[in-house]
Amino acid sequence: MKVAPLIFLPLILTSCATKHVPLVRTTPHAVPGTTLPSEGIESVRYAENVKAYPLARYVEPSNSRIMHEAHPVYRVETTAKWNLHPNPRLSVSSGPSARVPDSATAAAPLRDELMAELNRQKEATRTVIQGGEAISQKLGELANTVQQTKQIAEQNSQLQEEVNTTKQRLQTLEEELRKKQRTERTSQPTEEQKDNQSDW
Repeated sequence: MKVAPLIFLPLILTSCATKHVPLVRTTPHAVPGTTLPSEGIESVRYAENVKAYPLARYVEPSNSRIMHEAHPVYRVETTAKWNLHPNPRLSVSSGPSARVPDSATAAAPLRDELMAELNRQKEATRTVIQGGEAISQKLGELANTVQQTKQIAEQNSQLQEEVNTTKQRLQTLEEELRKKQRTERTSQPTEEQKDNQSDW
């Protein structure tokens, strides 16, 4: 029984002495200059559009002895062009790039900030509208006051004209009264004349 532990002792010591090699995992990187897959090409560049137009038999316009058989004519409708719309689904590793964030998949805090800003803008718009209504009300009151002032000015001018005509009438009446008084004075005999008349 004592022999068995001694046999296993070198095995135990050698198993403890082995070094563990660390496992290094590498992630594959996209190699620059690689060809894009065919399903992702539309997200980078639009292909050209070619349409076929079937033609019937026709006679050559420059030579009436030649007839063309019916055949299709192919025409490039639109040429290939770059797709400038941001598409985060396809990424080609070509170094650091600035990606435009998609607003449809933005994080919730950004939406909360937008909603808060939208509410602030709504409140500011409501305040501006209320201020405009108050200004229009004050302008209406001011227009009424100006109208009343015009009416009072017209009444004052009429009253002034009436006062002027009344003054002129009074002056003419006073002049007539003075004339009457003068004529009465001249027509009344003086006391000497009365005495003389009484002597006769």
